[in-house]
Amino acid sequence: MTSEATKSIIPNLVAEVLFQTEKITTVDGSSTDCAELIRKDIPLIRLSPTKNANSMPRPCILVEGENSYLSDDETEIFSRIDGYPLLTKSTAKGIVSFLLTITPFCYTSADKMVAEMTLHPPVKNGTELTFDHIEEILAENEICFGFSEAHIQKLLNECKENRSKIIRVPVARGLLPLDGKDSFLRFDIEVGPLPGKILGNGKIDFRERKMFVGVKEGQTIATRIPATAGSPGLDVSKNQVQQVPGMELPVIVSDDAAYNEETGTITASKSGILSMVGENAIKVCAKQVISGNIDYNTGNIESQDAVEISGSILPGFKVVTHGDLLLSGNARSSIIDCRGNLVIKGGIRGKQCKVTVAGDADFSFMEQGRLRVGGNVIIRKQAYYTRIMADGNIFCTDKSQIMAGELLCAGSITLGSVGSANAPTALIVAGVSPAIYLRYLSMRLQLRQSTEELALFLQRFGLQKKIEERDELEGTIATLENDMRKIDLIPGNVQGEADSNTDYLNNISIAVHGTLFCGTEIQIGNSSKIIHRDRHSTRFSLDKESQEFSESKL
Repeated sequence: MTSEATKSIIPNLVAEVLFQTEKITTVDGSSTDCAELIRKDIPLIRLSPTKNANSMPRPCILVEGENSYLSDDETEIFSRIDGYPLLTKSTAKGIVSFLLTITPFCYTSADKMVAEMTLHPPVKNGTELTFDHIEEILAENEICFGFSEAHIQKLLNECKENRSKIIRVPVARGLLPLDGKDSFLRFDIEVGPLPGKILGNGKIDFRERKMFVGVKEGQTIATRIPATAGSPGLDVSKNQVQQVPGMELPVIVSDDAAYNEETGTITASKSGILSMVGENAIKVCAKQVISGNIDYNTGNIESQDAVEISGSILPGFKVVTHGDLLLSGNARSSIIDCRGNLVIKGGIRGKQCKVTVAGDADFSFMEQGRLRVGGNVIIRKQAYYTRIMADGNIFCTDKSQIMAGELLCAGSITLGSVGSANAPTALIVAGVSPAIYLRYLSMRLQLRQSTEELALFLQRFGLQKKIEERDELEGTIATLENDMRKIDLIPGNVQGEADSNTDYLNNISIAVHGTLFCGTEIQIGNSSKIIHRDRHSTRFSLDKESQEFSESKL
């Protein structure tokens, strides 16, 4: 806006208003100032010489407001846009100022998928709008798709009959693109429930996994359904909005499973047990049954097959399976390397317990130990003082309890209750690459240790002694801080790039169905937060624009 102090004051001029206004009483008895719709680049106020030679009008100036501009000689003011003018008159130090602002007639959203319109009732001596007028103005503002004559005419009638303004009502909508569907495997056999799958009602399927599905030689297991391309959309300016094509799912088969690329069918080359790792990896292998515990009588187990163990794995022993593993008892301070899916009816217990799973892991409880999973994790009762990392999602039942420890995954996390008033705090991290986050945690520990070491050094020697040792410590801290700033924890992002792609996080959340106790640290992607008061039945996600945490009730 141009300042009044910069205006040249021309004497003996009067302001001439070139548009129509009227104070209108609405049907509810209130009054409102209305104006006729004016077109852009039309003069709206003009300073003209007084026609009365005997009068001495006060000096006046024109002031451009929002969406208006002055002529070069500052004697006329024009509209930059199509809209409704609002004139404000004020007097200061004997000078009359005329400030003109314009309310836009139409607005277009940033993505050009929605256009809105403002209408004023017809004013006396003004031109009454018709659909043809509006269609012409919309076209000049590059709004030429997604509106209907019937809807616009209805708005015109309502505005006129009710004698009230219509403010920013949607008048045109673009056509959203239809994204393609990813390719998927359509199973020809009953594979049973898959725990962790989101059901149609939005709830999570916690039914037990159906283990050891048998297949016969030559039997068709599944058929790969190709991805679809989708179709583009149109914005209100009739520009094409590109769709996201579906992704082709690579099919991975091993052992006694065969894939025909031409027909997309997966068949069993021999009779055996079906194992599915993730959404696209299928293997068929034999089944080995072990009665009782894994102990000194059996020794360590290394099997190329699917394995069922009716007992527990005792401390110090190791089980390696190429297919799925069903353990009826507990894994006690032992090592498990399962290259299929793991189901433990009991739990995982002991600091020395280390479990690695290529597919999904499903267990009742976990106390201490480490778990690394390539798919999803299902926790049915509790996890205390553990480190659980998954490349998929982590699902806990509504009644489950997480106490201390760390839960890290690339997907979303669903929880029962987390923490207590007396236990150490837990770390809950979603939407990160677990491997990169481990590196980040290691650097954070080094930074804390180096910072503490520097503080003790300064306390002991001050700033004047052993300067080289102090410089070395400060250099280590600076290097660690710089390296940590470069780390991008979001899966798929290139490390060290200035801009982080956060689109991946749009569907990532941390949902707590019970109580989340204060002190718990939560993180999604590169954004972290410490909970300062207890939360109940709350979902945490990130705002798309600010990448700050937002909360909603479940």
